[in-house]
Amino acid sequence: MSADFDRDQLLDIFVAEAGDDMARFWQALHPEDHGTPGPADVADLHTVGHKLKGAALLYGFPGLGQLGALLEETLERVGEIPPAKWPLALEVLREIVVSFRTQVAVIGRGGSEDASVVEGFVRRCAEFLPAVADSLAPEPADSSAAPSDDYLIPVIDGEVLSYFSPEAEEYLHTIQTLLRRLERDMADADTIHQLYRVAHTLKGSAYTVGCEVVGDIAYPIETCMTAVREGTTSMAPNWIATIRHAVDVMRTLMARDAQQLSKLRQDVPCILAMLRELQEGEPRAEEVGSAAAIQDRVSSTMSVAQEAVGLPLPVPALMGDQDEELTEAYLVPSLDADVISYFAPEAQEYLESLETDLLRMDKDAANPDTIHQLFRTAHTLKGSAYTVGFQSIGDLTHHIEDFMGAVREERLEFRPGHTDVLLRAIDVIRSLMRRDLSLLTRTRQRFVTALQELKQLCGGGATETPMPESAQAVAEAVAQAGTPESDGVGSVKSSEGKTGEEREVIRVNRDRLERLLNLVGELVIDRGRLEQRLRTLDQLAMQVLANKNRLTDAVRTFEDKHTFSFQPSPVPPEGPMSIDVPGVNDFGSLEFDRYDDFNILARRISEVTADISESMAQLSGSIHRAQDDMGSLQQLTLSMRDEIARARMVPIGTPFTRFRRAAREMARATGKEVNLITSGEHTEIDTGVVERLVDPLVHLVRNAVYHGIEPAAARVAQGKPAAGTIYLHAAHRGNSVLIEVEDDGAGLDLVKIKAKAVKLGLVRQDVADTLPESELIKFIFLPGFTTADAVGGQAGRGVGMDVVKRVIETMNGHIEVESVYGQGTKFTMHLPLTLLIATALLVRVGSERYAIPLPSVREVTMSVSSSVQQMGDRSVLQIGDEAIEVYPLASLIRREAGIIDGVSPVVIVRTSTGVLGCAVDELLGRQEIVIKSLGGLKPYERSVFGGATIDPEGRVILVLDVSRLTTREYHDVLAQSHMHGVPSIQEPPAALESAQRGATQLPLLLIDDSLSIRKFVGRMLESAGYMVETAVDGEEGCRKAMVQPYQLIITDLEMPKLNGYEVIQALRARPQTHSIPILVMTTRAGEKHRQMAVSVGASGYIAKPVEERALIQEVRKWTSREAGVEK
Repeated sequence: MSADFDRDQLLDIFVAEAGDDMARFWQALHPEDHGTPGPADVADLHTVGHKLKGAALLYGFPGLGQLGALLEETLERVGEIPPAKWPLALEVLREIVVSFRTQVAVIGRGGSEDASVVEGFVRRCAEFLPAVADSLAPEPADSSAAPSDDYLIPVIDGEVLSYFSPEAEEYLHTIQTLLRRLERDMADADTIHQLYRVAHTLKGSAYTVGCEVVGDIAYPIETCMTAVREGTTSMAPNWIATIRHAVDVMRTLMARDAQQLSKLRQDVPCILAMLRELQEGEPRAEEVGSAAAIQDRVSSTMSVAQEAVGLPLPVPALMGDQDEELTEAYLVPSLDADVISYFAPEAQEYLESLETDLLRMDKDAANPDTIHQLFRTAHTLKGSAYTVGFQSIGDLTHHIEDFMGAVREERLEFRPGHTDVLLRAIDVIRSLMRRDLSLLTRTRQRFVTALQELKQLCGGGATETPMPESAQAVAEAVAQAGTPESDGVGSVKSSEGKTGEEREVIRVNRDRLERLLNLVGELVIDRGRLEQRLRTLDQLAMQVLANKNRLTDAVRTFEDKHTFSFQPSPVPPEGPMSIDVPGVNDFGSLEFDRYDDFNILARRISEVTADISESMAQLSGSIHRAQDDMGSLQQLTLSMRDEIARARMVPIGTPFTRFRRAAREMARATGKEVNLITSGEHTEIDTGVVERLVDPLVHLVRNAVYHGIEPAAARVAQGKPAAGTIYLHAAHRGNSVLIEVEDDGAGLDLVKIKAKAVKLGLVRQDVADTLPESELIKFIFLPGFTTADAVGGQAGRGVGMDVVKRVIETMNGHIEVESVYGQGTKFTMHLPLTLLIATALLVRVGSERYAIPLPSVREVTMSVSSSVQQMGDRSVLQIGDEAIEVYPLASLIRREAGIIDGVSPVVIVRTSTGVLGCAVDELLGRQEIVIKSLGGLKPYERSVFGGATIDPEGRVILVLDVSRLTTREYHDVLAQSHMHGVPSIQEPPAALESAQRGATQLPLLLIDDSLSIRKFVGRMLESAGYMVETAVDGEEGCRKAMVQPYQLIITDLEMPKLNGYEVIQALRARPQTHSIPILVMTTRAGEKHRQMAVSVGASGYIAKPVEERALIQEVRKWTSREAGVEK
């Protein structure tokens, strides 16, 4: 299956659906009236059995598949059961349902199925329905017959093997280790329990992936250990030899070498027979004393297995021979990308934990908690490495674990020099994690050295603590500190000793969180669009209300004139409806009101106006309530966005930990004494910020050691402690995070800085003498600027502080410096909490809108003629004593010169070289935005834009990266644009339209009444790049196909409402679906069903359980044909 395939999630769906189906069986077999159901009451359930069979086989549970088939066949022939045997049949059916239900519950808890129960149920069904039992009965066991090749080397998906093989190897290695312990003490209850657990886990894993032969060998080992644990039997020497032989046979099986088949045909039945005898408690007498003979066979089989595997086996004595070659496959194994994706960050976390605890051991070597944590971390990392197949890392950490175990048991003493040996081993493990073949020779040398040192530690030998080999060694230590994690998806720590709340942590891919955050951003945008529609509706309601008031006034005037106007006595109309009431016409106009059609119209208009007024009042109330609901929705969406953004947050203490090691190595290389003190480690910040922050922090710490902290003698002479101190501090400040790097060293030498600036021609001497300290300090951020007296391996090159400033500013942050000569220096970095969500100032330039990240904005002012001076082609804005260059933002964006003309708002922003004023046409206000990447749009690659967002009206707003406004690269692009006619940034809409244009792919339609199969097969198709829609039955499938075009339809045969044949006939009969390819996917693999499907118009036929590769191949065959027809 593909790397993105989430089997656990799909298994949850299978368990839930199977549970629902079992509930249907249970209700039918146990009526509410407690009566006895008859054959007719349960006959219709054969379709449920059929669905269970297909789903179980699809998910790799052959035992449950057989039980489903047994239910299906029995209920299809339920009418053939003799009435006298119906009670027996009912009892067996109930027991099958209970067994199925129990096994599904076990699978839901992470266990495996028990296929051994099938044979018993088949025998019992033979008592009342021999025909069904005969069709499902397994082949009779023949002890003399050799197992089939498919049984010995089953066909298993390559991805499944990529994680099962190393996992099985680790289990086999663990079994061998436990057997050696049992040889010393056969009554060790803990070892017996561990052996039981390993055999149980290996059995379950083997059955789950379809490697039945390994499960069949592990199962009796598990059963034997269960008996020993329960005290019904005891261990014997021949047990150990037999299990060891079984391990060797399983290793040969895991090698999957076809050349070993002839030997395996003999060895597998032999070991199964021997294990069966142990399981039954009847060992042969001659075997009790034949451990040596068995050991001979074990050695023979072991040599065959080693030759087949072609790799050293992960036993503790693996590196016992100094002359053994360290192969490329051993040091840099070929691992699946998916395995690396979760192992790399996990290993990085464990290495950081080891490093932190080892540095603690420098100060308190007898702390039992630290020693125990070191042992547990090494043990966990070792197991993880062996599991994924990274044997070289497993071997190194195995020796670290052994040494810390000896220290924990007080068999060895931890000395200060041991820290360096273990840290060097950790460095080697990090080098191995890079999997860089170009460094293989050096890695091999370092691996051998580290292994020899670790062996010497484990042997109790004295180990000298050498100083770092050279500046290169220090550089490597610093590089390790500056290396970000491969995946910032969160931390993984050992769950031992943690509270329940701390253990409830899952690893989520960072890309998935970004997608979730983008979806919430889309929700915020759609909510804003709805608000805009609601405001428009409110405005229309106000207009209607104003018009209604005008109508009311006109109606009132009309009503006053005509509602009660006196009319002359009418002439009685003539006709069949006329009624002449005697005496009515004798009343005068004041004695009796008379109304004509005009009076009635006036009254009707008055009533309609009242109705309109009432409706408008109700409409206005509804709009106001909708606005209140929209406000609540806004709060919910913003809270959701904040929570998802918070999920991307990681404690900044992770890089802080790495700097302890770097500072320690650099201090030793310079002969100084340095203490690194950190605070605020739990301050959370976006993982993207952390990754980009590591290198600047490393450089600042390194500068503090090399340039800030004085030698011990100089410090003592000044009355300072001999050991210098570097402080790392982090804290939240509103919507940003503040990080400080401070030292108590010599401080910045401003006299030296001024002299160097004059020497380099950066400023004239007379001007330099008038510059304030804050301006002089800015020189250290210029490229190539250094005050070091000599160029060395780690200092004096003038490379670093400019990079630090540029990195900080690209994250919409800024850096400040405070220094007191002789007392120390403090660098303060102000950074946003996240790079995806920002508070921005929206501005208008012409007809376009732009967003400027608020952290980059220093202030906003208005330019007036009295405060702006024109200096050639430049405009300078005077704010107090400060002169700031101002350019129209439109000119900067268009890459052309421009001057300020007239009064306009000016946004003062911080750029990479200082402050700059940007004149705009209008300030639109402050707004929180979700920044989206511009991707690979060529016109934007070297522009002044760092991203884009979408406003509530659906317009794309480009986000300015103010650090690019005055960079050298930007001016180079400006020159090239004038020379070569590069399109200006006024042309991006066409680029956007071009980038978004593309052919739309029609989806696939999957019709199946099983939710599990729809999810399982649908995920297969989606992982192959197809869009998939589903239908729960044939009727819905036909209805969907009538209104939506599809490039391919996949249908089951046996479904409610319309079966597969009827679906095909209906689709072929309609012009709009006549030519769509239709694949049949069913458990009915017989030729009769296939021919019937083809005859009614099926394009292809696939039997369940489907194999992903075959399914995708078949789908691509028909979709490529369809694409060819469309072309």
